[in-house]
Amino acid sequence: MRRFIDTMVVVVALLACEYAHAQVFGQGNGLGYGLEEYGRIRIYTPDTSGTTQLTRASILLALSKTNVGDYTEDANAVSGPSILTEGPSPRTATVLFDNSYNSAEPNVQVHLTSYTWPSDAFVIAKYTVINVADTSYTMYLGIANVPKPGNTYGGETVVYDTTKKVAYFFRSGTAMYMGIKLVSGSPYSFHVLDYGDYSPADPSSDAAVDSTRYNMTALPGFDDSLTVSANGSIYNLNVGRVTIAPGDSSSFSVAYVYGATVNDLQAAADSADARYKKVFTSVQQTSQAIPRSTLLLQNYPNPFNPSTVIEFQMRHAGEVSLRVYDVLGREVAVLANGSLNAGSYRIPFDGRRFASGIYYYRLVAGSFIDSKRMLLVK
Repeated sequence: MRRFIDTMVVVVALLACEYAHAQVFGQGNGLGYGLEEYGRIRIYTPDTSGTTQLTRASILLALSKTNVGDYTEDANAVSGPSILTEGPSPRTATVLFDNSYNSAEPNVQVHLTSYTWPSDAFVIAKYTVINVADTSYTMYLGIANVPKPGNTYGGETVVYDTTKKVAYFFRSGTAMYMGIKLVSGSPYSFHVLDYGDYSPADPSSDAAVDSTRYNMTALPGFDDSLTVSANGSIYNLNVGRVTIAPGDSSSFSVAYVYGATVNDLQAAADSADARYKKVFTSVQQTSQAIPRSTLLLQNYPNPFNPSTVIEFQMRHAGEVSLRVYDVLGREVAVLANGSLNAGSYRIPFDGRRFASGIYYYRLVAGSFIDSKRMLLVK
């Protein structure tokens, strides 16, 4: 499916009306992106009417060497894509897809939310993997990236920057550097292959086998830089291994960053880190005293306009996520996502960019899960 859009121009033209509903678009500083119904992100420069640079970024769900959920063979649309919030601060889009096209495990849904700001040369994408099976899954998560610099495959160099922790590509003699950074933590691994090695049966399409996809996602280590043939390349930046209980979820966030030079790319990566920390992790610890239990409190005030405060307590240190959902179950905000010490915390929620209505906030802290309802009245 790597070349699917390229070889289906006639079909797309005939079905333009339907195709328009199959993806939505966003715009940053010097780059634009398309979010497609099966969870693919495509990056353009200088905007959505410009030149394709990254033809596909998509999640990989590596359960075993024979069961890897990927865009080409397994992704199936559930709802969206749709724009959640218009305007520049930020423009937010979302899509929900699952792994059901081939009815293979893992039986999960993926909720992808993207964010862009007009002053920023990056797209932040939040991936939430939801286990809808009756059994726990332990799997490796990663993002596969298929470069197409200047809207042509081949000849690019793919590099992992150990200082900035960005996996990026460029083609010598061109002013375009495009990469991906895991902003919600440190990457587990980075792997890159010439597309002829990734898909030897047919280098013009994604004919890879699951064992190759699994190795690209699950094996540790960081590959050396690689300059590829005319076949092009594919590279993975990986999150690592997660265990997700039935009905539970695991989230991570990446930034797709752009620059005309490698220094610009690194600056964009730093800006993405700063933006993520400011927008997604503004948790304030109010007490270091260890509470008797983990607890999620009711927000106050409630009803509220335009802002409210959510408080919770942590009996033990560990990974914490606090997310806000609308009445349709769509994630609209990430208030906390990371490791916290034991103690008491408060976090503001600003509802100025949301419509009036009922919203739910959900705290996951280890085995503790609780949700509460709040009402925004404008």
